[in-house]
Amino acid sequence: MRIIAKHAAGKVLKSDGFQISADAKLAKKKNPEIIDGTLGTFYFEDGSFRTFQTVHDVMSKLKDEDVYLYSTSDGGPAFKEALLNWTFKHIRKEIEENFSVAAIPTPGGTGALTSAVFNSLDPGETLLIPSPCWGPYVGIATNRAFKIEKFFMFDGDKFNLQGFIEKCEKIIALQGKVVAIINDPCNNPTGYTMTKEELAGIIEYFNSKKDIPCVLIYDCAYMDMAVEGFKETREKMRVFLKANENILISIAFSASKTFFIYGQRLGGQILLSKNKETVTEYFNASNYTARNTWSNCNKGMIRVLEEITKTPALQEEYDKELAGVVDSLDKRSKLFMKEAKEVNLKAYPYQGGFFITLPCNNNMVVLEKLVQEENVYLLPFDDSVRVAICSLPLKDIKGLAIKIKRVIEKYS
Repeated sequence: MRIIAKHAAGKVLKSDGFQISADAKLAKKKNPEIIDGTLGTFYFEDGSFRTFQTVHDVMSKLKDEDVYLYSTSDGGPAFKEALLNWTFKHIRKEIEENFSVAAIPTPGGTGALTSAVFNSLDPGETLLIPSPCWGPYVGIATNRAFKIEKFFMFDGDKFNLQGFIEKCEKIIALQGKVVAIINDPCNNPTGYTMTKEELAGIIEYFNSKKDIPCVLIYDCAYMDMAVEGFKETREKMRVFLKANENILISIAFSASKTFFIYGQRLGGQILLSKNKETVTEYFNASNYTARNTWSNCNKGMIRVLEEITKTPALQEEYDKELAGVVDSLDKRSKLFMKEAKEVNLKAYPYQGGFFITLPCNNNMVVLEKLVQEENVYLLPFDDSVRVAICSLPLKDIKGLAIKIKRVIEKYS
């Protein structure tokens, strides 16, 4: 006799980033020399974690009813206004002139991804994701009886558009539609940022499929950590304007990342299509999913987003704080990549953001030996290990590349 459902049997959370990070933090309490490059949370140069002062100031002034009461499952008009203003900034008007647009709050960017995948595929159908990729993409699909197909993300030091197209063709031949996740800019785990032309290549390919339904899930969780800044990251999204009616674009925004409110769980799903019926249908399904999965989202964080986006002085203060974070990430990445080059430690192409990823075979053994021999904790990804430079001050990054190189040479 087996009580558990067939679809749930055998599911075990393995190599989970949160658990590995918890182990690293426990080890660091016992040994301050431990280097913890695990989770994607930003720590300042003094080793402390804190949210932005702007966020703290807004939260401290909110009334109880703005924090502790329920929000609506769809967030309400003020949330939509705030989310669209933040995500699109100076291109918002152009987006709304060309698309039907809908928006809904979600518990982090993960909620936006889960809703998009769930409402785009039927059981047994296939989701296309890059390799290497953020591990939960796989779980989001397989936990709901979807299959996955992967394409290798790089062609040399560029985005592998041809590999992406080949996998799309295979999927379309089987199910007559394609649903794909692209994580950009500041890709997790590699730090790669697609060029405007590379992103346009995806839209052009989907346009060529004409009557084939195509869903692009654009995971822009780390968009605001890009060294190129707000203007350029939003300018790149102009390529979406060329999308035909057969395309739905589902943007997954992470307030958790943008505002350093990781545990407070707020994100947003934005739906774009030139087919109004498609957007209406997807919004209704997403709202139904929300109400019957997580019910509603963190009201206090919704209010923080609303207040910052409608108050120029708060936006200006936040921009200054964020600029300091992006500058720190830039300094850390430059030091690591410089030392990696000096010791011939191979890394995937990196342009910005929280992470740098190093290809290696036998990665689980490499990670175990890094802990045992070098006091370094990192995370595993597809035939690679990820360094979370966001959590490492410069003093920990200096000399880190040679430590990793020694272990990879011995065990990879």
